[in-house]
Amino acid sequence: MATKKKTNIPTLPEGFFDITPDEQRFWHHVWRRANGLLADYSFTRIDLAPVEQVETFTRPVAGSDPDLVKRLATGKSHGMHLALRASLAPSLMRAYLQYGMHALPHPVKLFANSPILVPVERGHEMHWQLGVQTVGDDSEAVDAELLFLGCRIIEALGLGSFTVRLNTIGDVAGRQSYLRALRDFFRTNGRKVSAKVAAAAKEHPFQGLRLLGVENSELAREAPQSVDYLSEEARAHFKHLLEFLDEGQVPYVIDHTLVTVDEYASHTVWEFVLDATTDEQGQAIVGQTVLRGGRMDRLSELLGGPRTPAAGWALDIDQIVTRMKAKNVSIPEVGARPKVFLSQLGEAAKKRSLMLFEEIRKSGIEVRYSLSRDTIKGQLRIAARYGVRFALIFGQKEALEGTVIVREMDTGIQETIPLEKIIDELKKRLKSK
Repeated sequence: MATKKKTNIPTLPEGFFDITPDEQRFWHHVWRRANGLLADYSFTRIDLAPVEQVETFTRPVAGSDPDLVKRLATGKSHGMHLALRASLAPSLMRAYLQYGMHALPHPVKLFANSPILVPVERGHEMHWQLGVQTVGDDSEAVDAELLFLGCRIIEALGLGSFTVRLNTIGDVAGRQSYLRALRDFFRTNGRKVSAKVAAAAKEHPFQGLRLLGVENSELAREAPQSVDYLSEEARAHFKHLLEFLDEGQVPYVIDHTLVTVDEYASHTVWEFVLDATTDEQGQAIVGQTVLRGGRMDRLSELLGGPRTPAAGWALDIDQIVTRMKAKNVSIPEVGARPKVFLSQLGEAAKKRSLMLFEEIRKSGIEVRYSLSRDTIKGQLRIAARYGVRFALIFGQKEALEGTVIVREMDTGIQETIPLEKIIDELKKRLKSK
């Protein structure tokens, strides 16, 4: 058995990925659909720098995850401690504060596309996310709009049925009594939970509750629920949000195990879960959580800014693309299809074909071409794959004579046309059918 030859070619670390040419159509489809809806809902785009100061990610979770800085992908430059992006929400809020967006009419509605690196047990896992954030409005109408927008994007991508998991963790005042009740619950039920759940609950009661919901849903139902510990203001916020969602027919379920340890989080927490389904061959496709979000009213303050309400979500585009491929979602063609293909053969033709191609393109005719060394037969196969109506054959003889051969792809009929008349001739033929 032959052994695989070792190479010194660099490769990406485990957990990272490139978006290769054959994958681009899926990603651009997602971005086109999402960008159109975001524009309709008055969100504006911001392109974020690839790194942040470490504090951008560690300050908002200082109490709940003091060891985060050890798990970030970090480095130093010009005396600054930098990190590759671990979350979009802090970056968007940092931009809002840094560029003085408080002076703009509110609410300020931003979105960004960016890869993030999530710390995992053995390094980092890359995700490419679309992050959306509304800053400067504390009303439940903002939460409802963000949830409604998430539904429209998922629907526009043809990903099948989904469920919105929803909960409230209330405001800071009411949350402390809820956390005490959860700690009491885990102490009382210490023998009923796994060692993993017990360790997570010791780190933070919300971590224990989330894990318990996965491992033992029956026992999780007996745990204290946040709705029983809400302040009057938080209770009214959640009640009015549910009324918005009922009116908008958002397919939500309330799940009291859906909580977050982010210190900047408040009130509403949500996740969008694509329902389990099957592919065209009947193979199972598991459910996937593709969108996570919530209200983050303390984020500005924890980053050193004034107290400013905010809410937002992040969509995992890589998870969306995986689902699209599994379901064999049809991707519509973008832009006008080419009508003409320019093939060439020989050095003289090749040298002149670039200018000929440019003249045809500037005339408004959708055209493609090949500068390969393929035979004319091979280039005509490429033309057939494009589905063009006409192929132009430009060889040594034609380059010397100042002509080009026009070939009808359907019939194979060919005619030699003077170069100075080719644009008018193509327009006439394209218009005739």
